[in-house]
Amino acid sequence: MSKEMTMMTRPGQMRRAKPEEGGFSSLTELLALFLPLAAAVGMGFFLIAGLPKEEDARYSRARDDIRALKSLLIFSPHMPNTETGLSYLVDSGQIPFLPKDPWGHPYQYRNPGAEHAWELFSLGPDGVENGDDIIAWNLYGGRAVIPKQ
Repeated sequence: MSKEMTMMTRPGQMRRAKPEEGGFSSLTELLALFLPLAAAVGMGFFLIAGLPKEEDARYSRARDDIRALKSLLIFSPHMPNTETGLSYLVDSGQIPFLPKDPWGHPYQYRNPGAEHAWELFSLGPDGVENGDDIIAWNLYGGRAVIPKQ
């Protein structure tokens, strides 16, 4: 046997591994390696799964835009009529431009409205006035009644 392969038993000297020894010598070493790795992979899946879907993000942005436009309308000196519409907010200098909804349609405004004194809404993904619209007075529920035109 060579000197490197023997175990030294004197105090202060370390034991050298034999060539046939390898890998993990205990369950503790296995757990110390694989538990942090498994936790990192699990957290990655959790984070990816928790991201909002693209369509959810669009609805959320439409609700935020409607809230902002509604606040501007409520606190403006007077409510514009349907003909003047939301362009009143740009003309009065309250906002630099009128945003489009996340689906590329202009936000709709009516004063007087069909169901309320005034109405502000997005036509939703289909671009047609129906039950999937996002409406200022019911941001999460859509239309209860479709107005007749």
